[in-house]
Amino acid sequence: MGMFLGIKLRDIVVSTKIRGDQLMKTRLKTMACACFVALAFPVPAVFAHHSFAVFDFQTETPFEGIVESVKFRNPHIELTLKVKGDDGKEKMVEFIEGAPANMLVRGGLRPEMIAAGTHIRATGSPLLEDHSKFFLRLIKLDDGSEFKN
Repeated sequence: MGMFLGIKLRDIVVSTKIRGDQLMKTRLKTMACACFVALAFPVPAVFAHHSFAVFDFQTETPFEGIVESVKFRNPHIELTLKVKGDDGKEKMVEFIEGAPANMLVRGGLRPEMIAAGTHIRATGSPLLEDHSKFFLRLIKLDDGSEFKN
């Protein structure tokens, strides 16, 4: 090989190849470490997300009221319902989790059907650690339409 600025071209090619191999080894080591950390120390929420064991599905509590707010989105809808309590006072019932929005849409429920201000009946299963929060099991509209999880 020839010379370039007093350096043999062969030395430049060999030097670049060695640095390239070292760079590749460094990248592989970094990726291996990242994979190990991700598998060895997973985020608990990733595993807890689809566990419904936190709800008492043996209990179904019916409610009737006006939708105060709704988050119609995936992975699960959320809904707050304004109801009258046993004492006659208004209270808010929080359905902190329900079916995925796309599943409800496929079943015929559209977001505007349960918009804020809409009268509905809903059935929920209480959260084990806080009986004021519920999993939304059933939505029944005034026209008789029912949407179950």
